[in-house]
Amino acid sequence: MLGRKHESERGLEVALSARQTCLPAGRSRSESLLRSTVNLSSKTSTEMNKKTEKFKKDLEEATEIATEIVANPNTIETMNSKGEEVKERFISYEEYIEDLFNRKRKVALQLVTPMPKMRDDLGSAVLHSIYEEMRDSLALGMFPSAIMHSILLLEYTMRIRVYKEGQKKDPNAKWEPIAGLKIRNLTAPLYKATVITNDQKKDFEEFNDSIRNPYMHINIYEFTRGITLDVTSVDIIKGEVKRLKEFPVTENPQLWFWGKKKYDATNVLRIMKKCVDYVNLIFD
Repeated sequence: MLGRKHESERGLEVALSARQTCLPAGRSRSESLLRSTVNLSSKTSTEMNKKTEKFKKDLEEATEIATEIVANPNTIETMNSKGEEVKERFISYEEYIEDLFNRKRKVALQLVTPMPKMRDDLGSAVLHSIYEEMRDSLALGMFPSAIMHSILLLEYTMRIRVYKEGQKKDPNAKWEPIAGLKIRNLTAPLYKATVITNDQKKDFEEFNDSIRNPYMHINIYEFTRGITLDVTSVDIIKGEVKRLKEFPVTENPQLWFWGKKKYDATNVLRIMKKCVDYVNLIFD
């Protein structure tokens, strides 16, 4: 049906608030991600003991302020069997797009205003097109896209400069040998041509290993190192709801994606600025 998020193999995503709500990993290792809302069925207080009543109240409060639920499918089945029903809500693409644009529009100006400026005398339609993609991605809050386009902008700029340096020695130099070179392969010829300093060469290589490669190869684990989240843990067996501050992401794979989202949001402007600053420098 329209608007449905299909299940995948790693975790369950449910529309919940700024806080992550983590349901316990049940008896199975498999996880799936599914966007939904939580509707807790009503039971009369006479049918529940005090502990059950408190658990239900705490769970209702947690789901009201959360944006995501991460749970094992077995956990959801157990909740349903206890009358704490988790339901999917299917929406049309029209409703989805209307909601999406409303949310994005509210923060677009705030997000895009601090974007670093690229010089306008580069004479490359490719670079300007990539820069526009960076800007659009940032304005829409699509931080991974903004970061990856920043990396592409820098890498393509380096290729152009290496190509131009080659033409100084050989006017018939071809683009093909340079077309597939990555940042690390481009630093040596730029350093040899005195376009960059030795310290800048080392900085490029460190950026290649710590930012460029993990993003281009989707190494999510690398970005979760040291990342923590404030989460609410729900134990449906013990009937406990715990709010955990600075919960470590690295040791909990079901939270890697949200840990990376935090990394993206925290570092997007820093990475964009580094890339654009180097682009402006390389063309000096």
